[in-house]
Amino acid sequence: MRSERALRVALLEPAGRGGIHQYSRALAGALVRAGVDVLFVTARDGEFAAADREAPPAFRVAPLFERWRSSPRALLSALRRFRPDVLHLQAGTHPLLHLGLLLAARAATRARTVVTAHDLVPKNATRLGALAARLLQRAADRIVVHGVALERELAARVPSVAARIRVVPHGAAQLLAPAPERDDVERDAVHGASPRPPTLLFFGYLHEEKGLPDLIDALPQVAARVPALRVVIAGEPELDVAPLQSRARALGVADRIERRLSYVEAGEVGALFTAATAVVLPYRKASQSGVAFLAGAYGRPLVATRVGSLPEVVQDGVSGLLVPPEDPQALAAALSELLSDPARARKMGGAHARFCRTEGSWASIAQRTRALYGELLPAVPALPAVPAVKEKEEGGAGATSVVAARERVVRS
Repeated sequence: MRSERALRVALLEPAGRGGIHQYSRALAGALVRAGVDVLFVTARDGEFAAADREAPPAFRVAPLFERWRSSPRALLSALRRFRPDVLHLQAGTHPLLHLGLLLAARAATRARTVVTAHDLVPKNATRLGALAARLLQRAADRIVVHGVALERELAARVPSVAARIRVVPHGAAQLLAPAPERDDVERDAVHGASPRPPTLLFFGYLHEEKGLPDLIDALPQVAARVPALRVVIAGEPELDVAPLQSRARALGVADRIERRLSYVEAGEVGALFTAATAVVLPYRKASQSGVAFLAGAYGRPLVATRVGSLPEVVQDGVSGLLVPPEDPQALAAALSELLSDPARARKMGGAHARFCRTEGSWASIAQRTRALYGELLPAVPALPAVPAVKEKEEGGAGATSVVAARERVVRS
């Protein structure tokens, strides 16, 4: 009976890299600490594959996907052997493939299903992709979203799933190196770190919805008020960057921009956030942002747009500044205000770190996730309330590191 053994959850994340992958690993580790037996089904060539061989994580790993493809026989055989109570799919792009994966896995295991909708409608989705996303949401027994605004939006888009939506905060992604300890973040917020030029960080995949043209258009006004301004744009392009580069040259700000136009490996992320004064999210559209929680892990304030559930993470005037989307003038004013007052920026960064340690605590996220599993499986006992966050357990100010081996690694 389920009450005689640990709850078994197969966490499905085919990509093997990127923010959703790192989020999924952190969730897997937190669920294990909450007493859940987790099989993490992911890519063979994932960005943590080498680290897992050296120090296997606390959860079981089934590296079965390669370039979003998998041998159906190997995948379904691994799931049948594991006998999950719950299939939990992390859904981002490729909704048609996700839909097929979930339906096949459910048919093979007869498990209950949970889908985390990292994007309600995948970026650059075709009409077929948008339809597949709705069908995926309808197929799930529970749908996780990362904010109250997203809950309302999904309920309006797909009214038939409204009663199945649950809000669970995002949390900071899992990195190969831990974020700074809480004391270091607090000290930086009060006293300041070693002097560094005022630096803006734009981090993550570059695509149309991220609002990079608005950021470029804002920079001349910011540079006029902050002469030492430096901007770092780091991420893999999913758009043509040539027009952006031409625009930056035309505006006379190209020499202020450091471009790292490639995928940023997990081990390199920390240095970018540590060097930043503030993190900018000039998004035109968004659901939620793992970058916002990463900024909190490093005690950096945010300047973000009022889209999706970002206003639920950025406390305007306290942990960062909020502006309307597609408004370069408002964005420039907010960036100038923050970067011209380093003491205020540090104070806001400290406030954002404290917010992420509480709202983005992986202990709390695991408890809430386990609770929604319990709705589907009544025999699952509830966990006691999560006490004050133990910072060492949660990886300092919010991010988690790869932990030592406790479980076997499942190989196909």
